Amino acid sequence: MASIQYLKKKLRGILSTQKLAKAMKTVSTVKFSRLNSIYGKFSAYGKQCAALYEAYRKETAAFLPPAADDAPVCMVILGADKGLCGNFNTDLFTFALSKIREEDAPYIITCGKKAVTYFKEKKIPVDQTFFFGDTPAYDDAGHLLKELIRLRAERRISAVRIIYPRYRNMMLQMPTLQELFEAGESKDVAGEETLFFPDRETFIGKSAKEIFQSMLYQMLLETALGAQAATLMTMRSAYDTATEYRTQLESQINRERQSAVTADVIETSSERE
Repeated sequence: MASIQYLKKKLRGILSTQKLAKAMKTVSTVKFSRLNSIYGKFSAYGKQCAALYEAYRKETAAFLPPAADDAPVCMVILGADKGLCGNFNTDLFTFALSKIREEDAPYIITCGKKAVTYFKEKKIPVDQTFFFGDTPAYDDAGHLLKELIRLRAERRISAVRIIYPRYRNMMLQMPTLQELFEAGESKDVAGEETLFFPDRETFIGKSAKEIFQSMLYQMLLETALGAQAATLMTMRSAYDTATEYRTQLESQINRERQSAVTADVIETSSERE
């Protein structure tokens, strides 16, 4: 049977864990709320850009440097900067690794510190790395897009495939592969009655960069939002588990104290008899 001193020592450790989990849960809640607000405000704009892309997919792609068919595929992996978010990073990178192995020596770009660590441990060479922090900015997507376009212009890459955790809700973030400059036919919903200013070609040309940047930013936001959601859920679970264990230990300590008092009373009574 464990001594009271040993149980008290374990209780101090649990109390420390509980306080840490509570503090991190509070921080994650604030960060998640801020990101969720940004994501909500951007969603309407992002949907409009996505609709434009679907309507003028072929014309939009025409304003990009042509892909080099003999160049490697570019794989961009969007991950979190920090751990303590359950299986969020593990599931994403395991999915990414399976897709990378399907390609012949792809050009790999990682985003986030955890992605760098993971691929270094797996001894998979990474060609470039980007860091965007807990709250990515719209310009961050612009910097990444500029680099991807430069690589295409230099004919160093062909297709561009983004691997990221698509955000569904706080409980579900699904590892997803999406081709950024995907070829395909336009679904022109404008028709002849739509007026373009100054003209159709100029409008689509000016919109092309903005469309791709918004698509990238959407993925960056979903990655950051998913990471904070996963961290929040993990810290909630850790706090609840620590609270439950604390209650059990306190009850056990009280029982041990009562047993000790009872034993003392019985011993005292026996001595008097």
